[in-house]
Amino acid sequence: MRRKIVAGAVVVAAVTLLVGLVTVFVVQRAVREQAQAELFRQAEATARFLEEEFGALGLTPGGAGRLGDVPGARQKLARVLRQARVVGGHDVVEAALRLPGGRTVALAPDPSLLTRLPADVDERTALRVVVDGVPMLVAVRRIPLDGGAELVVAIGRTEPLLPVRFVTRSLLVALGVGGVLVVGFGAWFARTTSRRLAGLEAASRAIAAGDLEARAPESGDDELTRVSEAFNEMANRLDAARRRERDFLMSVGHDLRTPLTAIRGYAEALDSGAVSDDDLARVASVLHRQTDRLSRLVEDLMLLARLEARAFTLRPEPVDLAAHVKETLEAYRPRMETALVRFESHLEDVGTVVTDPDRIAQILANLLDNALRYTPEGGTVTVALARDDGVVRLAVADTGPGIDPEDLPRIFDRLYVAERYRPLRPEGSGLGLAIVKELV
Repeated sequence: MRRKIVAGAVVVAAVTLLVGLVTVFVVQRAVREQAQAELFRQAEATARFLEEEFGALGLTPGGAGRLGDVPGARQKLARVLRQARVVGGHDVVEAALRLPGGRTVALAPDPSLLTRLPADVDERTALRVVVDGVPMLVAVRRIPLDGGAELVVAIGRTEPLLPVRFVTRSLLVALGVGGVLVVGFGAWFARTTSRRLAGLEAASRAIAAGDLEARAPESGDDELTRVSEAFNEMANRLDAARRRERDFLMSVGHDLRTPLTAIRGYAEALDSGAVSDDDLARVASVLHRQTDRLSRLVEDLMLLARLEARAFTLRPEPVDLAAHVKETLEAYRPRMETALVRFESHLEDVGTVVTDPDRIAQILANLLDNALRYTPEGGTVTVALARDDGVVRLAVADTGPGIDPEDLPRIFDRLYVAERYRPLRPEGSGLGLAIVKELV
C-alpha cells in the first residue's frame, strides 16, 4: 500500500514536471513570437520615420550621393535612430540604404548589426546575432523605396519584450518545489495510512485468532476512520454474539440437566428396586412429564436453529384467520382449565388472509405457552384478533406478573425471559418467544 501511494505521488510529480516543461516551452515560443512581431512592427515604424526624414531633408533615396551634400543630414538620421532605440527600449537600432548599384550606405556611424547580417537576408527576417559575445534577437525589415533603392532596418534586443528567462526560471523552480512537496506529502500520507491499516490488519488477525476484544485504532475523520468504526462495531457485535452464545449454552445445559437429573434419579431407583408398587404410577408420571419437557426443549432448539439458518419454508395459502385462530385456541382450552386459568377471546372477522396456517398456529402456541406459564391460578389469558389500518393484529395478554420496563427490549432474546424470571416459573425452555420473533 505504501509503495503504491509513493509511486502514485512520484508519477503525479513527474507528470506535473512534464506538463510544466511543456508549458515553459510553449511560453518561451509564444514570448519569442510576440517579441519578433513587436520588433518587426517597430522596424517598419522606424523605416517610415526615416522616409519622412528623407522628405524633410529633400533627399532622394536613390541618389545617396547627395546625402553628404545636405549639412547635418547624417546627424539628423542618426538622431532618429537613437530616438527609436530609446523609445522602444532596444539595445541596438541601425539602418542602411542599399542603392541600385549594390552600394550600401549606413545611416548611423559604427554599425554593429548590419555588418553581421547575411547578404541575402529576407524581406522580413528574425535571427539571432552575437555582438561582442552577447546574443541578440534581431528583427530585420527590408522596405523598397522610390528609385530602386531599399531601406534596411535592424533592431536588436538582448532580452525579449517579456522577461521570459525570469518567468521560465521561476516556473521551473515552482514546479520543482511542487514536485518535492507532492512526493513528500505522498510519502507522509503513505506512512500514516500504512500505520493505520496495520492497526486494522492486526485487529482483524487477532479476531480471526479468537480474541474478540481486539479493536482497530480510530483516529481522524476520514473514510479510513469510518472503516475502523464499522470494523469495531462488527467486533462488538461478534463479542456480544459470543457472550450470548455462551450464556445460551449454559442456560440450555441447565435446562437439560434438570429433567435428565430427575430421569436418572428415578431410573436408578427403579433399577435398585427402591420404588414400591404403590409409587410406580407416580414415578411413571414424573418420568413422562420430564421426558416431555426434554423432548420439547430439543424440538425448540432444532426449530430455532432452522429458523436462524433460514432453513425453513413458508407455504402461504388463503386462510380464514379468525376460524383458524379459534380452532387453535380450542386445543388449548383443556390445559387452561387444568391450570385453573380463565380464557377469553375477542376474534374479529378479518376475512381471508394469505399466510402459512402452520406457522400462525406455531406463533400462537408459543405465545399461549408463555402466557400459561406465568399466569397464576384464577388469572386470565386473553386473545384478540382485529384489523387496524389494513393490518391484521393478533395479540395475547395475560394477568401474570408482567415484564419490567427495562426488560422489554430483550424479551424476545433466547432464554432471556426464562433466566430473568426463573424464580417465578422455573420450568420452560425459554425459547418460545425467540421462535416467535424468528417466525414473525
